[in-house]
Amino acid sequence: MKSWLAKEQALFSQHIIAGNLPHAILISGVKGSGKEELANWLIQVIQCTQTISDSSQKDILQPCHQCKHCKLLLKDNYPDHSTVIAEKNSLGVDSVRKVSAFFERTAQIGTIKTVLIPQADKMTVAAANALLKTLEEPSDNSIIVLLSGERDTLLPTIISRCRLFEIRPPSGDILAQHINVSANNTNAFTNLSHLPELSSADVAAEYETFERTFFNYITKGEGRTQIVKMSLASPYGLRWLEKATTHAMRGANGWSKEDDSTESFSTLLNKDTLWHIYNKITATINKSKTLSQVNIQFILEKLIVDIDNILIHEQSQE
Repeated sequence: MKSWLAKEQALFSQHIIAGNLPHAILISGVKGSGKEELANWLIQVIQCTQTISDSSQKDILQPCHQCKHCKLLLKDNYPDHSTVIAEKNSLGVDSVRKVSAFFERTAQIGTIKTVLIPQADKMTVAAANALLKTLEEPSDNSIIVLLSGERDTLLPTIISRCRLFEIRPPSGDILAQHINVSANNTNAFTNLSHLPELSSADVAAEYETFERTFFNYITKGEGRTQIVKMSLASPYGLRWLEKATTHAMRGANGWSKEDDSTESFSTLLNKDTLWHIYNKITATINKSKTLSQVNIQFILEKLIVDIDNILIHEQSQE
């Protein structure tokens, strides 16, 4: 268990001991924050019949891993728990309706029924509305745990009916210990934003290749198909487009370092063109977050067409 989750573990343990654990729990956090790990621990503790105190932290409960309930959970065969998995890019209404039906049935071997939805932000509008009904009319002895990396995409009414736990990983030396950064390369701001390209050398190399390809595309018109493929292949594609454009804008405005290749943007592309490209990218990102069912390939290809038109317009003005 990640060390920074101890505070939430202790709080959950207090609620369990007092018997007042919230019916609906929303755990939000960036990828790698530990929200899945925390949720699985919570469900194991809820369902365990012989919980024990943590040997190092007495205020944190731990599952015994020896009782029948624990063993069935570890084998994903516990009848009073259900995990709802999104299919492809969305979580449909039928899957959420099964949650309601699951809660309506009496627990088989335990006293509490639990449901985990690991990708709550993937719910369609119909699914979100179906879940809202379940949250508004909770059945007895039922607990539902929602996980989300994009909390702002959830309906406000769903958020308001859940007890929110927002996981914020540490930065600096404590984070460096977890991501194995060399001690002489750490500082107080180590990966303050928890971006993967700042924590992983492999992801950093991928981003550098991505950025070079994008710069080549918008300055020379080359590599258009390649940038679409790279954006689709990476889970960070849209964000990287925004980051690369921001980097280019810094170069065009003379804010980059002396050895920064983006300095060339002061002559290759004007500031207005980069600003228009940036606005198109951010609008696409916002659209991808607000639509419950979105075809990423379609919106990426449309975005590149829009950028093409911006570049063509600039050339016609020369």
